[in-house]
Amino acid sequence: MRIWTDKITNNTYLIKMLKFFLFLFAVSGMLTEALAIERRYIASLEESLWEMTVTTPIYCEMTHVIPNFGKAVFSRAAGRKLQLRLITQQRFAKGVAVEFLSESPDWKPIGSKFSLANLQTSGGETIVEVPESAARFAYLELHDGFHQGFYFPESKNLYDSMVVMMSTVRFRSAEPDFEQCVRGLYLENFEEVKFARIHFDHDEEFPRIDEEDHAFTRMLDYLMVDPSIREVVISGHADHTGSLCYNDSLSARRAWYVYDLLLGQGVDPKLLRVDFFGERKPLRPGKSVSDLAANRRVSVELRR
Repeated sequence: MRIWTDKITNNTYLIKMLKFFLFLFAVSGMLTEALAIERRYIASLEESLWEMTVTTPIYCEMTHVIPNFGKAVFSRAAGRKLQLRLITQQRFAKGVAVEFLSESPDWKPIGSKFSLANLQTSGGETIVEVPESAARFAYLELHDGFHQGFYFPESKNLYDSMVVMMSTVRFRSAEPDFEQCVRGLYLENFEEVKFARIHFDHDEEFPRIDEEDHAFTRMLDYLMVDPSIREVVISGHADHTGSLCYNDSLSARRAWYVYDLLLGQGVDPKLLRVDFFGERKPLRPGKSVSDLAANRRVSVELRR
């Protein structure tokens, strides 16, 4: 009888201890949740500033400094759509989830949040790049007084949750200058005009007449508005008919003709560099008439 009583007593004790530890675990969880901190980065009313940081015919940039974190940058390049980047001096691992939200202002009777995009950190200085559609929406929402925030939930990479806010204060002051810069942007992007070719008939050192007048028009127009171009590389080529030595000479004569052509169009000779490769770098390796015609060329490339 005593043995049975002892067993009951021991089991009761174990149950009480188990309940006690479960209580401690629950309390610990509540304390941890209560102690969790949401780090919030936003410019104060006095600090908040949006300002134009780049204004050129090929690039417009408006920057908002977020104290102790970094900056948010709206930008638009020639021939490209609106971009929004969040830049930081802090270090973040790659692949941390970030939700980009729009939040109604305090004066709204009913507060609301609207998800603009689900993003991930890049692991670099530009921590996230916002897709164009969300960037455009954020730009319009800032104009109307809505707040945009980048929400970083709790994770092993970030112990506490974090939000980085863009302030609406003084946004409208910089907006007209940004819009004016965007209206003045060149229509084409560097990537679209940085490379051009002109072709030659068989055994000719002068280019085809139907191409000479317009082969480099877009490139030369762009060159006038982009001061970052440091070099204009002219490369002469020939097809594989004829000897190697002759083709080298022919490709050189073709390249120097284009050099004179660009010089006559006002290109700074300090930018020009001439190379020639004979038949060694065919554009198309075939032997058909169209392949040979494609290889008889001079290529011109803009380099920054």
